[in-house]
Amino acid sequence: MLERYLIPLAPYLLIAAGLPACMYIFYSLKREMHVLRKRLKQRDSQFDSTCQTISAEIDQMRTDLRDAEERTAQLVPPPPARSGLNVNARTQAIRMARRGEDAHEIASKLGLPTNEVKLLLKIHKMATDESPQTAGSKELNPITS
Repeated sequence: MLERYLIPLAPYLLIAAGLPACMYIFYSLKREMHVLRKRLKQRDSQFDSTCQTISAEIDQMRTDLRDAEERTAQLVPPPPARSGLNVNARTQAIRMARRGEDAHEIASKLGLPTNEVKLLLKIHKMATDESPQTAGSKELNPITS
């Protein structure tokens, strides 16, 4: 008798038992999807707020950069360098060179650039080495004679 009633009813009993199990799985998946969507929305809102913060910082940096560029464009040019060698300084430098001091010492003592002192000493040496006899011989051109 068991076989007579149970075997034809077995598919219906299995369907009736499987339907609540499927419904449970379906609703648990729906609930899990809802929780995941909620977390995703929270992350999106955090991401959006972070993006807005970064955008604001970038805008601030751009503004600061523009301000800095404007300030550098408005810089006042430095005053022109004053000529370091006046007549007194020239005379002193030549005297010190005659005493045997080198150009670096002269420049540091007189507060002049070293290159200017070197140039002054070279010109002075050229001027003192050239005598009237050598000046006359330099005027003769060996090519034309």
